[in-house]
Amino acid sequence: MFNYFRFRYRRQIRQAERRLTRLKRDYSSYIDKHLRGKWLQLRLIRRFIIIWVAVVFVALLGLIGQIRNLNTRSHISISKPGGILREAELGTVKNLNPILPENATSSDINRLIFSGLTQHNDKRKIVSDLASSWDISTDGKTYTFHLRPNMKWHDGVAFSAADVVFTLAAIQNPDSRSPLAGSWQGVKAEAKGDNTVVFTLPNALSSFLDSTSVGILPRHILESVDPTSLRENGFNQHPIGTGPFKIKTFATAANEISLEANRQYYGGKPKLDGYRFDLFGTRQEVVNAYASRRVDAIGNVTTEILKAADSLKAIKTYDYNLPDEVTVFFKTDDIVLKDKSLRQILSQSVDRKKIIQAADSGIGLGLSQPLLPGEPGYTTAFAVAPLSTSESRLALDAAGWKLDQGVRSKAGQKLDLNLVTLQGGELERAAMELKKQWHELGINLKIKTASRSELEQSYIRTRQYQILLYGINLGGDPDVYAYWHSSQIKDPGLNLSDYSSADADKALEAGRIKQDMLVRKGKYQSFLKAWNADSPAIVLYEPIYRYGISDSAKGFEGGSLVEPNDRFFNVQNWTILTVQEARFRLKS
Repeated sequence: MFNYFRFRYRRQIRQAERRLTRLKRDYSSYIDKHLRGKWLQLRLIRRFIIIWVAVVFVALLGLIGQIRNLNTRSHISISKPGGILREAELGTVKNLNPILPENATSSDINRLIFSGLTQHNDKRKIVSDLASSWDISTDGKTYTFHLRPNMKWHDGVAFSAADVVFTLAAIQNPDSRSPLAGSWQGVKAEAKGDNTVVFTLPNALSSFLDSTSVGILPRHILESVDPTSLRENGFNQHPIGTGPFKIKTFATAANEISLEANRQYYGGKPKLDGYRFDLFGTRQEVVNAYASRRVDAIGNVTTEILKAADSLKAIKTYDYNLPDEVTVFFKTDDIVLKDKSLRQILSQSVDRKKIIQAADSGIGLGLSQPLLPGEPGYTTAFAVAPLSTSESRLALDAAGWKLDQGVRSKAGQKLDLNLVTLQGGELERAAMELKKQWHELGINLKIKTASRSELEQSYIRTRQYQILLYGINLGGDPDVYAYWHSSQIKDPGLNLSDYSSADADKALEAGRIKQDMLVRKGKYQSFLKAWNADSPAIVLYEPIYRYGISDSAKGFEGGSLVEPNDRFFNVQNWTILTVQEARFRLKS
């Protein structure tokens, strides 16, 4: 029995081995026929296959791109109410008071808190603000403003014409030391009920409406304040206005001033919940703040800021031509500069292109006249012709300013000049380039720089300088009476050259009282003729104001401004938040 089972076992083993051998043979035959053989056949057409694979891959990429593009096109970014817009500004702010402007930053914040009777839009046109309309008498001496009804201050108290009258009195009071007093000399204001105020001018003044954009102060808060202490009053840190935003926090220690939306604003509650100003000491700090997305906008994007970091590529910038002039003011009653021929030679010996390049990398429009191109009366017909370096040297020799051992002198008086300007930034760079140019003529120019407050208080108001390099704003009207009429020589006047000319005075007086632009044109050309003959200053260039703001901001409009803060004329419509919305939903 045992042998039988062993026989059966060996037989099954042999059968299994034969099946395995047959299976190996069949598998090998299958591989050779269906895989290895097919692969050999594919080698003959692999180039064709590779091409088709590449075509399919490219088509797939194209399909993905089309899908993404379709998704982008079918959705748009739309504005969404709410949020706080954060703006970076250079410098510090101690006071917020529209009749006591401190610097550009405080003026920006004042514009959001306070409203004027009028305002300038983005086309330099005067439009209504607190006043809904106004009438001008035929003789141009009486302006009647009709106020919007039912307006309120931020604290809920009703606004009235009495507040306007109070503000004018505060400006005109010498104890207030308001730098705006010169624009309101001799003007009288009278309230006719709660919603009408009448201004009576001593003489017709075509540019008067420009002055009415000043922010109005609340009488019910400040009428008991002594004008001599207005600058130190706590109101300036906790201001109450009628503008689209009201003060929330005034944290100078934290370099932050926060505003919140005024729900009672006559133009409707702003779409933004608030507006915050972060104050920085250096341009690099501004760059870092934007790069880290701590701010959404930059109040003045200088060329230095743009050069400082590539991280600002995401910012959208708007360039504005402001009615500003960077000017070299000669103190015309100075012992040296009273020489008119010398002033004229100095005026002719300036390369404006090099100064603009040095000051702000060539961003600016070269000027030679105290009026701006496009304004009534503007012409270069009376402008002094520029001189080359060699021609300027010969002209100085002919005028008696002889060069001896590298120094020019005349009758024992050395041609050593002193210039004062704003510390840091483009004005100081412009002064350094001017020094370089005049040095080539044998003229020694010493430069003194000062902070803005020191420059205004210690030099400009006291007229303690020989030459002043400074920027002035001409406003929305071509009236330059405040800068060149002899009655404006002393503070608070702005005749920074102490310029006195009977012909210029007569032309300026006539030009500012005429409403007819053709008549004004003739008068201002007479002024330019006298001004160019006397050369009391050198007008260098018109700077460009550049505002930077995030792409996510909506409602913002570019254009031409009278002052940088005029960019806020429609701020109640700005937004900073956005949401993606399908196009078909918007169309439905």
